[in-house]
Amino acid sequence: MLAGSIRLGDEPSAHVRIEVQGFAHPEVAEPDGMDLLACRVHAAAPPVAAVFPIAIRVEELEELRDYLASINSGNGPSGSFALAGGLFTLSFAPSRRGPILCAVQIKSIDATHLRLEYLVTLEPETITRALREIEAIG
Repeated sequence: MLAGSIRLGDEPSAHVRIEVQGFAHPEVAEPDGMDLLACRVHAAAPPVAAVFPIAIRVEELEELRDYLASINSGNGPSGSFALAGGLFTLSFAPSRRGPILCAVQIKSIDATHLRLEYLVTLEPETITRALREIEAIG
């Protein structure tokens, strides 16, 4: 597993970037797809921006990749993905009449309880770029 970033949306507008740093426990052999990836989620919905450390399973990124490939044309069913044990959720609402909306929800249960929710507008080229970035990581 290589390191890299997966971007949904574009700066300076609302976006989310998942920075994959590598395996969370490289010394442990897990069943296929169950390895944990050490990640940092960069969430921005101007004027708010935040960075959250999380662990995402390889299979969760594979499921996200497969879903994005299915809606790449702007069509397809809506879908929701709870990553990192439900601390990070991406929900998609595809539409033939316009861009795809992606709802981003991040929760932090550290010393300060924090919840960040916002929408990202995704154009087909944004989804294509995210698919390329996921493929480059895995």
